[in-house]
Amino acid sequence: MKIFIPRVPKTTTKNELEGLVAGLLEKRFHFPFTKRPTINHCDVLQFRDGEGVVEYHGLVSVTPDDAGSWLISHFKNQHLHNKLVFAREFMQRNRQKGHFSEEADRRRQDIQITKVVNSHPQVMAIDSFRREHGS
Repeated sequence: MKIFIPRVPKTTTKNELEGLVAGLLEKRFHFPFTKRPTINHCDVLQFRDGEGVVEYHGLVSVTPDDAGSWLISHFKNQHLHNKLVFAREFMQRNRQKGHFSEEADRRRQDIQITKVVNSHPQVMAIDSFRREHGS
């Protein structure tokens, strides 16, 4: 099951998002001799529309599906970088001609979606000071 986590802070890394989801899945009751839930993939995505509006969202794939459903129902009061976040099931939507009228389709046009790659997180000024001066 794919899980969508809308409007995560822009400083969120893939590892932080995966850690949040993995921590919640660890709390799930596990029957002996059954397969443990696994995270198949986890990404932070940047959405940029034609007007320059930028948003960040998380997309996580979890198996089995019942673990994903459990995760969504227990994803209450979760925080990333002091911001409250929630989760819902990801829905794949296609823009097919004739499926919706132009007026009925409220989705933004010209959205560019890219994966955020955080290989080197930004170093805070105080961290660089401590490295230079050994405090």
